[in-house]
Amino acid sequence: MVFPPPSKYQAVTGKGFTPALQRARRPYLVRNVLTGVALLSFTAAVYSYAILAVKQDDLGDIPLPSPPPPSPSSSVNNNDNKTI
Repeated sequence: MVFPPPSKYQAVTGKGFTPALQRARRPYLVRNVLTGVALLSFTAAVYSYAILAVKQDDLGDIPLPSPPPPSPSSSVNNNDNKTI
């Protein structure tokens, strides 16, 4: 099995950032952080708005349906479980 030669951006151990990779990523650091903060802020704002909008709902003006009448089979013989 033939493996391609390692990239100059990969460390020999396969872990961590090499100095070349750190230099290549440096121009994007500020933009990536600002994008992450913007996405996190937007997500938190939408979540907070949704929670607050639901919390202030008053469902007291909605009439509740009347309970169903008791079925005849349940009230015919209530003493079935008593033992003497």
